[in-house]
Amino acid sequence: MAFWEDPSVKALSSGMDALWQKQQVISHNIANVETPGYKAKHVEFKEVLKKTEDGGEPVKEYRTVVSVDESTQARADGNNVQVESEELELWKTYVEYSTLTSRMSKKFSSLRYVINNAGK
Repeated sequence: MAFWEDPSVKALSSGMDALWQKQQVISHNIANVETPGYKAKHVEFKEVLKKTEDGGEPVKEYRTVVSVDESTQARADGNNVQVESEELELWKTYVEYSTLTSRMSKKFSSLRYVINNAGK
C-alpha cells in the first residue's frame, strides 16, 4: 500500500484541509466585522470527526458544509459577527490543526525511519 493510500494519512490530510477551510471562513468573518448586513458563516464537520474518534468507521475524507448563521442576533446594521467568538474559534482551529500536523509529522518520521533502515 502506498503511503498516501493509508487510511490514517488520508484522514489526517482531509482533516487538515477541512480545518484550513474553517480558518479561511473565520478570517473572512473577522475581516467583515464592520460590513453592514454581513452574516457570519460557519464550517461544520465536527460530527464526522467525533463519530470517528468514538470508534465508528474510519473516515477517508472529511466533508465540510459552510452555512450562514441566521440564528445569532444581528446588530442594528444587520451584521451578526461576534468578533470574540470568532477569535476563540480561530484559536481552537489552530490547536486542532497543530494536533493533526503533529500526527502527520509522526507518520512521515516513521516512513523516513523505514526508508533509512531498509536493507540494514
